[in-house]
Amino acid sequence: MIGRVVPVGLLTSYVRTVLEGDALLADVWAEGEVSNLFRAQSGHVYFTVTDGDGQLKCALFRSHAMRQRRLPQTGDHVAVHGRVTVYERDGALQLYADVVQPAGLGLLALQLERLRQRLEAEGLFDGARKRPLPAAPRVIGVITSPDGAVWHDIQNVLRRRYPLAEVILAPSTVQGDRAPGELVAALEAIQLEARVEVVILARGGGSAEDLWAFNDERVARAVFACRVPVVSGVGHETDWTIVDDVADLRAPTPSAAAELCVPAVAEIAARLIELRERLDRGARASLDESRVDLGHLSHRLCHYSPARHLAGQRRIATELARRAARRERSLLMEARSRVALQSGLLQALDPRAVLGRGYAALSDAETGASVGRVAATGIGQALRADLIDGVIVGRVESVRPTPVAWLETSR
Repeated sequence: MIGRVVPVGLLTSYVRTVLEGDALLADVWAEGEVSNLFRAQSGHVYFTVTDGDGQLKCALFRSHAMRQRRLPQTGDHVAVHGRVTVYERDGALQLYADVVQPAGLGLLALQLERLRQRLEAEGLFDGARKRPLPAAPRVIGVITSPDGAVWHDIQNVLRRRYPLAEVILAPSTVQGDRAPGELVAALEAIQLEARVEVVILARGGGSAEDLWAFNDERVARAVFACRVPVVSGVGHETDWTIVDDVADLRAPTPSAAAELCVPAVAEIAARLIELRERLDRGARASLDESRVDLGHLSHRLCHYSPARHLAGQRRIATELARRAARRERSLLMEARSRVALQSGLLQALDPRAVLGRGYAALSDAETGASVGRVAATGIGQALRADLIDGVIVGRVESVRPTPVAWLETSR
């Protein structure tokens, strides 16, 4: 029977559809040695895995490459997880990888790493979403086995460090096939108690198989969805599970988880003493500063006091009054001196004083005209002589003019 003739592109597309529809090829692990490694500037990594009997091209795209703990190197013996398809442009079989791990880890370890990378890609490990723990929680929820030493250790730590907190246990098995379901149920149950402010999810140490319930995807998603912060305390310090990555805070041991959830009473007391001392120092400093300010204000108040200002004005007025009095006395003395001087002048010029010295004031007896010179008189003229004590009227009998030479000399 002769088949149809189809275009190559249609054929490769059909092959790709068939391959991607195969459940095994869509979720497969391949093991081999890395060769032909190429890292593109885009961040994609291309390589080939071979085991001597065959080879398979692989493409590790940037988004998956960034989540690998270690990128493959040429010559590495690795286990690669991904889906097998056909790259249509080259018609080549290719594995689109999402996880690359060293070979020999075992299937459980490989599956755990794949789950870790998938949850990380979804943001379950994102540090930005992790919530801070309450400083002093009043109610703490604990999820662990009620029969193990972990529950007693947590209670002892909480009673010793912070006995004010109430502790509520949501019991669950912590290993075995039933553990993941019970842990999820316990997480849901503890959240029904509205007073719970933080949850401790804990169990003691053990083998990787003993701790496997804390790598279960259902438990990881339940921790992620918890309405209050979750502190994980699983195993010993060297143990690490998926729950540790999802929890808001990871503690190295269950006892350490309890310590991280509460403050120590002794530390609180020491802190209170320190705060009180700081408060006292601050109050004293503030009081001293207020006293200095009060002194400055009092000084300014005194400086600007109306009484002080009035006293100053009074002193100025008193001084002005004294100056005015001195000025008045000075002016009075000057006036008196001038009066005395003028009085002396008046007295010196007083005609009566002249008359008192034996002089007489002559005037024409008829006209009253003053006569000061001989030339103004004539024989028989009636003259009036005013003396100090009376008047004499007579007539001129003779006239004798004074010589001119004497007159000029007297001048």
